[in-house]
Amino acid sequence: MIRSVSGLRHGSETVALQARVGVVALTIAKHSPIFVILCLPPAIWAAIDGVWPLATALAVPMAVALVLYGLFRRRDLPDSLSKIEALVAVALVFLLGTLFTVPAFLAIGMPPVDALFEAMSAITTTGHSVSQDPDSWPFAAHFLRGWLQWCGGLVMATAVLALLLPPGVPARRLGRAGIDQGDRIASTRNQARELLGVYLGLTAIMAAATMTVLPGWREGLVITLSGISTAGFSPRSDSLASYSALGKAVVMLGCILGAMSLLTFVLLLQGKWRDAWALGSARRVLGTVAVLSVLQASFILTTGQGPEQAFDGVLNVISAVTTTGFSAGEIPTIGPVAVLLMAAMVMGGDIGSTAGGLKLARVGLLGRLVLYAVRTARLPDNAVAPLRMNRKPVKPVTVNALVALLTIYITATGLLWMQCLAHGLPASAALFDVLSTLSTVGLSTGVVSHDLPVDLKLSLTFAMWLGRLEFIAVLVLITPKTWMKRS
Repeated sequence: MIRSVSGLRHGSETVALQARVGVVALTIAKHSPIFVILCLPPAIWAAIDGVWPLATALAVPMAVALVLYGLFRRRDLPDSLSKIEALVAVALVFLLGTLFTVPAFLAIGMPPVDALFEAMSAITTTGHSVSQDPDSWPFAAHFLRGWLQWCGGLVMATAVLALLLPPGVPARRLGRAGIDQGDRIASTRNQARELLGVYLGLTAIMAAATMTVLPGWREGLVITLSGISTAGFSPRSDSLASYSALGKAVVMLGCILGAMSLLTFVLLLQGKWRDAWALGSARRVLGTVAVLSVLQASFILTTGQGPEQAFDGVLNVISAVTTTGFSAGEIPTIGPVAVLLMAAMVMGGDIGSTAGGLKLARVGLLGRLVLYAVRTARLPDNAVAPLRMNRKPVKPVTVNALVALLTIYITATGLLWMQCLAHGLPASAALFDVLSTLSTVGLSTGVVSHDLPVDLKLSLTFAMWLGRLEFIAVLVLITPKTWMKRS
C-alpha cells in the first residue's frame, strides 16, 4: 500500500537519500587531476625562479593526486550519482584543494594556521590575507595565490568538474551542483567547454590590457588572474593603491566582467545579442555599479574630499559589489561610505559569475517578494496572482531556497560578529570584515591580519568555505544524516 509521505512519522526523512561514502570517495579520486591543475603551473614558476622549497611543496601533492588517479581511473562512476553526493563532492574538492596547497604556504614561512587561512582564502576567491610581510615573498608565491584564485572561480566549481567526468548523468549532476545553480550552464560537457572557453578568453584579453598599464607583465598577469575570478590578491601589500589611475580603472573593468554571468558572453559569441541582453545579468551588474558609484562619489565629495579620493572610493565600491576585494584607497569603518560598501558586499555579483555575496538576481527577487506581499494584501482571497520574475512564475522551491540562504547568511554573520566582539574587536570594523568574509570579498578594515586570534582565524577560514559554496553544500557535508543509513 502506498502511504503519503506527510502522514509518516518522520515525514520527508523517510524518502531522503543518503550519500554513499564509496561513491563520494570514487568521485573525488576521479577528480584528482584537478589538484594537479592547481599545483603544476605554480610549481613550474617556482622552479624557474629557483624557489625550490616552494616547488617541492607543490610537487608532493601532485604526486599524491596522480597516484590516486592512477589507482581509480579505470573504475566507472555509477549513473545513479545523486544530487546530495554531487554537492558533498564539490564541497570536498574545495576542502582538499585547500589542504593540498597548505604545504606551499608553509614553504614560504607561514605558520600552519596562517597557511590554512591563506590557502582557503585563495581557493575560495576571497582574497583575505594574514601574511605578515607579503612584499618579501618571492614572486612565485604571488603567482601561486593568483593561480589558486583563478582555479577557484567558476572553472573549478563547474567547468572542470564537468570536463573531467565522462558524459552522462554524473557529469550533469556535478555540473548542477556548482555554486551558482541558477543558469545550469554546466549541465553538459559541451556547455562546460563553452564556459571554460569564455573564462580563458576573458582572462587572455584582460591580461593583455592589464600588462600594458601596470608596471611589469608579471604583476599584470597575477592581478588579472585575481580580477577575473573576482578574488583580490595583489602582489603589493597596498593592493591597487600605488598603481596609476588608468591601471586601477583597467583592473576594475576585468572585475566587472567577472561579476557577470559567463552565459552572457557565451550568448554573445553565438551571435545571440538579444538573448544575452534579455538574460539580464549585464543590466543588473552595470546598473548596480552605476548607481552605487554615483552614491559613493556623492558621499565622498560632500565631506569635502577631492576628485582623487572620490575616484578611489568609486573603485572600492565597484570592488565590493563585484566581490573582488581590491582596495584602491583607505577603507572607512563608519559613516555612509562604510554602510554602502557593506551593502554592496552583501549583494555581490550576479548568478552564473565567479562572484560571491547573495547575488544580484536574488536581491531583485527579494525586492519582488516585498512588493508581492504588499500587492496580495489588497487582493480577494480567491484571487490567483503568482509571484513572477522575467514574466515567469517563481516556483515555491526557489523562494524557499532564497529564504533559507538569507537566514543562514544572517545567522552566520551574527555568530561570527559576536565572536569578534568577544575578543574586544571594534564593532563596526569587525562587522565589515565578517560580511567581507562570508561574501568572499576580501576587503578589510584591518581586523583580518596576522595578529588575529587563532580561533578567529579558524572560524573565518570555515566561513570562507561556507560562503564560496553558498552554505548549503558544506552544511549538507557536515550533517550526520547525510551519511547515516535509514533504519
